[in-house]
Amino acid sequence: MTRCCRTSLWRWLLVLGLAAGCGAAPPDAGVPSEAAADVAPAPAADPVPAELPEVVARVGAYSITRDELERAVRSAEIQAGQALPTQFRDSVYRAVLDRLVAFHLLVQESERRSIVVDDAAVEARIDTIRSGFPDEEAFEAQLDSWNTSLYILRGEARRDLLVERVLESAVLADVEIDPGSVRAFYEQHPAQFTERGGLRARHILIGVSPDAAESEKAEARERALNLRLEAENGADFGALAREHSDDPGSASGGGDLGLVVEGRTVPAFEAALFALEPGGLSGVVETPFGFHVIQMIERQDDRLVPFEEAGGPIRDLLLQQEQQARTAAFIDELKAAHDVRILI
Repeated sequence: MTRCCRTSLWRWLLVLGLAAGCGAAPPDAGVPSEAAADVAPAPAADPVPAELPEVVARVGAYSITRDELERAVRSAEIQAGQALPTQFRDSVYRAVLDRLVAFHLLVQESERRSIVVDDAAVEARIDTIRSGFPDEEAFEAQLDSWNTSLYILRGEARRDLLVERVLESAVLADVEIDPGSVRAFYEQHPAQFTERGGLRARHILIGVSPDAAESEKAEARERALNLRLEAENGADFGALAREHSDDPGSASGGGDLGLVVEGRTVPAFEAALFALEPGGLSGVVETPFGFHVIQMIERQDDRLVPFEEAGGPIRDLLLQQEQQARTAAFIDELKAAHDVRILI
């Protein structure tokens, strides 16, 4: 019933943001925000050739190949949950290539610092990856679909660990967040910590397709009318919903929809619900899902999340932002100190 506000554009902008930060997490870090629905246009990028050369960049003596870049782009597609749209190709390829350059600069820095990762740590990382699959057969099938092997995966895990240890020692070890900064962020962004109020409601749905025959719709409407009459005459609404409602998400809970926020449901349902007083029953309401009988339970006002609840997520956000800023600055230093050539 809730409208989806995440678009394919938003998903790809999120991937671009992730690609810029060597494994950085999404920027909201658990802090409440409505900003996800307001997506800015994707940044412009230099065109990427349709046919890539065999080597797309060099980082010192290391060559980033076309195949390595294509594999990384496929990984970005998995993160986004969809194939790369044509209009985002240049931006995504550029962002992913930048991430690969940063990654190999950090691997080379680990060698300069004589950082070593032992086999036990590598195997522990492999076991973590393996634990995400139901069994060994599924894990091996995934390796096949990635067109890789356990030997190659071990090498990638070792490099990942080297990069993590470089960042831990060079950038992240002494990052601290002043408690005053946490409080200041909370006080300066009250809208981000205001939970919108709404109406607690429950409903009974008699489901019918919008393109069903008129006779089928009439029968469904009649069933809904009879159930409304039973509820009006004192029958337990929750029991009626559990027995008769066709909404799989709420029927087992007695039709409970939780808190319904204005603007988040289909117009006919919302208009009927928000016209009710606590305890009131709607008439039979038709929507694309079928016919509803709605009961409004109570009204809840907007709520400012207390600092005691918001402080932890804010600290995590500020810590993450500081880590990302320091990581970006460190990578810029490495780029300036090494021979990096982009060949596309």
